[in-house]
Amino acid sequence: MKTKFLKLGLPLAVFMLAIVFAFASNSTSKAQDTSLALVPGYIFQDGKCQQVATCSTVPGPLCMVGTKIARNKINETQCGLEQLYHWSN
Repeated sequence: MKTKFLKLGLPLAVFMLAIVFAFASNSTSKAQDTSLALVPGYIFQDGKCQQVATCSTVPGPLCMVGTKIARNKINETQCGLEQLYHWSN
């Protein structure tokens, strides 16, 4: 009985684990793709936080407009501290 279980059950268990890990690793790569979101970039100009570019949250070259670094928006009169990055397709 024990050898019959090992001959049939062990390969079946290994096969099922392989399927589970294949799906688990596939889900992780999709989660990373969604983190590559494009966001609007803002600069403080004329007393307002104005949208000037489309940037990315993925680290890389800074998203700049002229000599100013694009940032996130807090409200109409304040741009955030978070620096945004250049978006390239």
